[in-house]
Amino acid sequence: MKNYKEVVGLAPHEDAYGNNIADTYHGKGGGYDIIEREDGHFTLNGDSDAYTESFELWSRIQKEASKHIVGKVLDIGCGGGKHSVHFQEQGLDITGMDNSPLALKICMERGLNNALLCDVLHLDEKVINGLDTIFMWGNNLGLLQNATVAKIFFRNCLKMCNENAKILVETLDPDGKAFVMEDDLNYIADNRLNGRLGGQIRVRVRYRHFVTPWKDYLFVSKAELKEILVGTGWKMTETFDDAEIDQYVAVVERE
Repeated sequence: MKNYKEVVGLAPHEDAYGNNIADTYHGKGGGYDIIEREDGHFTLNGDSDAYTESFELWSRIQKEASKHIVGKVLDIGCGGGKHSVHFQEQGLDITGMDNSPLALKICMERGLNNALLCDVLHLDEKVINGLDTIFMWGNNLGLLQNATVAKIFFRNCLKMCNENAKILVETLDPDGKAFVMEDDLNYIADNRLNGRLGGQIRVRVRYRHFVTPWKDYLFVSKAELKEILVGTGWKMTETFDDAEIDQYVAVVERE
């Protein structure tokens, strides 16, 4: 039986990556999202097939971190169900959460039983609770936007999660190999001069005529993540690292 819950999500004209996923899944084209940064920098965001790819195509660090995904699970930023559908097939009680209505529609077409239309600003124990695992992969720690929102999120997780729960977040180190272009380095430096975290970038997503609202997206170093966790009741206990691009999955547990 399908369980679809709506809290808040993108309007139809804003759902850029949802339309990309849907077009690709239904064979109508699709391809890449365009990420537009506030300073005019544009990048292509991975082929939309990546939103639905099989376990065999996952990154090494995601495969290794999968051993921590247990019990009742919440996948934040589930996209086309790449992770959620797999873990459901492994017998887990998993809910895929996204702010894209079309992405969740594709997830359910692919067989996902539990879908939640929501963003991290509206996520708390009244929306979902009793969780054993929360994960935010595909650099989806970025959905926490900034240090203030991130601290609120982790404090809310205390009420959403069971005692031995784990939170797994994936991100890129903003001081690492993924940010070496001159305009990236200048942007990161300007952020820090203005009291922002270096990897706190303001972006929107474009696909065809669809475009999301401007929003901050966050990349953090391990040291910055540890600082964010101070006072939240959580601590980082383990990481899975990809040294080639300075990307990592961090395992976060209760203090």
